[in-house]
Amino acid sequence: MRTATARAALLSCVAILLGVFVRVSPAQTTRPAEIDVILWFDTEDYLLPADDDAAKRLAELLSQRHIRATFKVVGEKARVLERRGRHDVIAALKEHEIGYHANFHSVHPTPTEYLADCGLLDGMEEFVRREGPGAADVRRIFDVPTLVCYGQPGSSWAPQAIAALGACGIGYSAVPCYLDSGHHVGFGDRPFWYAGALNVYDMGKNETRMDLWAEDGLERGEKSFASIADRLATEGGGLISIFYHPCEWVHQEFWDGVNFRRGANPPREQWRPPPQRPMEETDLAFARFAQYVDFMRVRPGIRFVTARDLPELYPDPLRSDGASEAQLLELAGRILAPDSKGLDDQRIGSEIFSPADQFALLAFAVARGIDSPGATGVVRVRPGLLGPDSVAPAPTVARVIPWPAFRDATRDVRDFLQNSQRIPARVFIGADSIPPADFVPAMAAAYVAMLESHQTPQSVALPSGIEVLTMRHVAPDTPGLFGGWIIHKQGFRAPKVVEQARLQAWTLKPALRRD
Repeated sequence: MRTATARAALLSCVAILLGVFVRVSPAQTTRPAEIDVILWFDTEDYLLPADDDAAKRLAELLSQRHIRATFKVVGEKARVLERRGRHDVIAALKEHEIGYHANFHSVHPTPTEYLADCGLLDGMEEFVRREGPGAADVRRIFDVPTLVCYGQPGSSWAPQAIAALGACGIGYSAVPCYLDSGHHVGFGDRPFWYAGALNVYDMGKNETRMDLWAEDGLERGEKSFASIADRLATEGGGLISIFYHPCEWVHQEFWDGVNFRRGANPPREQWRPPPQRPMEETDLAFARFAQYVDFMRVRPGIRFVTARDLPELYPDPLRSDGASEAQLLELAGRILAPDSKGLDDQRIGSEIFSPADQFALLAFAVARGIDSPGATGVVRVRPGLLGPDSVAPAPTVARVIPWPAFRDATRDVRDFLQNSQRIPARVFIGADSIPPADFVPAMAAAYVAMLESHQTPQSVALPSGIEVLTMRHVAPDTPGLFGGWIIHKQGFRAPKVVEQARLQAWTLKPALRRD
């Protein structure tokens, strides 16, 4: 055991020296960063005291190398650190960025469990009620004005949580950020915009991590990272997501599996800490991790970023610049194209427009033309636009409607968007309600006609059965989607959560990396 400890100490010293060398390497000072690496740690175990020291050790290991990471802290973990007087741990973590990882993590009901029967609005309220106090405690204890991101415990994901982040004080530069690992919704293994937030989620082939305990874990971890970095370099750059839990360095079994497995919910006085690893094993794992980090740092073109950096790295120009008349005409043309298969995300130059963006922009543009004939210029939408809160009515037959009926419907839609900040679940044409997707081509046609003829048309064609194609990026409802997490009951399903996820796909679009 003494030999193992000595070896670990030697490895740590070598890693630190290597880190010093890397910081002055000409390769990194003369070549611009092409690959961003986000290191994030779900800081959650509030039962095993050794986890406190593991979190501090990780934070200090990275600080020594001038690497800033993102520590997503559970509310109860922050309160436990405060009660234990571990201000040294809090200070070490504050050298990095602080995110949020639920109030009690695995204590039932978990987020998906308590949101399983909710709609959009009542689900957002319930998330804020249950998770808002924990977020406030993390902000207070760590003395930070805002939390840079949130990510769900296990697979306990729900779109209502993403939509409610701003109300919980989560986000930087007024941009809520969702950072985690899962497969509920994604967009080509890259960051994306969804439900009003910037998401780094379902990163697929761009997510990796080293096995801390396998004999060849370091070798395989380095090989995997190098392969991803090389591929992204050929693609013009990108983001690599790497995550761990501080408790992984010290426990033999996850703390929540010991207590809350498959729906178990013992009272607090019966909670048990997990068995702890021998210190020699922990030391070796830290030494291997230091080597892993230094391997990444020595590669040219690698830059470590945090959740705080993401809004600047992946901005949405529509939030600040709006859409020009030329862009709106291009969008309208694509929507009305004979080969169009439905509403999809659309890229025009450096801007990408989700189906929700297209709906809102056309509604505001057409309504402005109705109220002020001949008015032109940039059209803007407020950030944080959400999808519908319920399923649309069944499509009716395609038909032509007179201009006064279309005019009144457009004004009503405009008012709904301004007051509710979400896509309406139905659009009323007099007494009839139609799916909002069917109204988008009608608005596109009216917009083009008004610009070309400088007058309103006598009637507008109303199509039927238009699909929101971005829904294809939402995972299907399967027994393993939520039930695969050891904390949920075996086979636990939440079809209404998946339904809400599909509705929020109106807001889905890839996030473009700033050059």
